Amino acid sequence: SGGGKKITVPPVTLLDDTELFERAEARSSLNLEPQGRYALFSLGPGNLKDVSGVGHELVRRFQAEGFTIVWACAPIAVQDVQFPPTVIPISVYPLVRYLKAFDVFVGAAGYNTCCEVVQAQIPSLLIPNTLLADDQARRAQIVAEHAPAVVSSCETADEMDAAVRSLLQMAETHQPAACTLDMSGASQAAEAILSLVGC
Repeated sequence: SGGGKKITVPPVTLLDDTELFERAEARSSLNLEPQGRYALFSLGPGNLKDVSGVGHELVRRFQAEGFTIVWACAPIAVQDVQFPPTVIPISVYPLVRYLKAFDVFVGAAGYNTCCEVVQAQIPSLLIPNTLLADDQARRAQIVAEHAPAVVSSCETADEMDAAVRSLLQMAETHQPAACTLDMSGASQAAEAILSLVGC
């Protein structure tokens, strides 16, 4: 009952659409082959949930489909995820700038990741982390309404197989497109804060 005012803003992103690299520029920046087939994995730091098990299983499945795997190393990880030597580790920030370099994306359904998937419109497999307080499953389902995304817990081999199959089918028919949602939450939030302090 503090008399506070609640303000709702659109998704908050770190970069504007114009700051995202297109495919060729993103691949060149990451030293990836122009014609390669790449899958980016960003499953989180593994601090609250072991991501190595599902990560390795999914890596194997995508490699079997002819993808080169790139693993985004989280800067807040307390320990490195061990991956096969065929996996390419990268550490770039913000990751969204480079998303269009990849044919598919596999990641957790945290707030930033979900906003970035919508902004970049990259075919994605979102794996909600149910051990967190925020409702990642619900967030991922909302993303799937606005971006080419498959949502799966990937807890069993059958779930993984079905998710990978659905994502690959989606990627085959996906045509690059600009995001049509209002993603100006950062600027709107900043304006609201400035109005409160009288600037």
